[in-house]
Amino acid sequence: MSDLVDRYLAAVAALLPKAQRQDIVAELRDMVMNRIEEAEARLGRPLDRRETEDLLREIGHPIAVAGRYGPHRALIGPELYPFWLVAVKVMLVIAAFAAVVPAGVLLATGHTDAHAFNGIFGDFVPTALSLIGAATLVGAAIERGWIKVGGLANWKASELPRVPEGKAWFAKSRFDGLFELAAIALFIAWWTGGLPFPMEKLVRAPDGVGVALSPVLVALHGPILALAVLQGVSALVLVVRPGWVRARASLELCCAAGGLLVSAVLWHAQPIVTFVTGAAATEGFADLQRVTDLTFQVILVVAIAINVTKLFVDGWRLIRGR
Repeated sequence: MSDLVDRYLAAVAALLPKAQRQDIVAELRDMVMNRIEEAEARLGRPLDRRETEDLLREIGHPIAVAGRYGPHRALIGPELYPFWLVAVKVMLVIAAFAAVVPAGVLLATGHTDAHAFNGIFGDFVPTALSLIGAATLVGAAIERGWIKVGGLANWKASELPRVPEGKAWFAKSRFDGLFELAAIALFIAWWTGGLPFPMEKLVRAPDGVGVALSPVLVALHGPILALAVLQGVSALVLVVRPGWVRARASLELCCAAGGLLVSAVLWHAQPIVTFVTGAAATEGFADLQRVTDLTFQVILVVAIAINVTKLFVDGWRLIRGR
């Protein structure tokens, strides 16, 4: 059944680069013929056409065989794959935040319109696929050398953070930094108006129910944006230069002090969110207003506690440098 073997080898050869084609086909032919001879010796007779086809099928499809013998060009190589996987996780977090945050606000304000929720959650899949596709394209470009990463490759062991044997409190990894960076980027995009958000449905709904935001939020727009950018720089330092402990501690101290000031201003400016209702939609909204005010008070208390803790923790890190 030499015609089957010739057709099989010709199909493989058509997928191989010209420079190595003859050598690879000759090597592959020897392997196939040895397999046939072994099978014939085991059976004590020549192989028929069906048995030859079964043997060639066991060896593999011509495309798969050509891939094994040809140049190895993975879209994302084994060295780059862990970085790509972390990037994909971050992209999924960003897409999830973009879908969940607007839906949560609509739910908290009593807007449970099915079409609104379908539109918000329906955006998660295309957003996630687009971000993962972008990460894959960047990874493939790095794999082929189209994007140079010489600076990132020149890492030093002396810049790695000290990892204690036990679980250290408040310790953060590079993945924590990536997660924090993604969340801050999402917040900045929303805060500056770059991320679509259904504010027009919250400010004044068709049923006469709306939300009035405190004027202090307008006054604090710039300071809150500056704090978010500063926190993003701190997260970026953790990702790129985790050994710069004092630099990151200094940034965290500035963020904690700014967070305490913003929390104090917001505390004195309560209520931060006020529900505006029409004449026919006042029932039950007094309780909702009280629950909302209490929720914001709890959030502010937690934020103050976190920032006070950061002052002590990062102050100690600034002193010790560890």
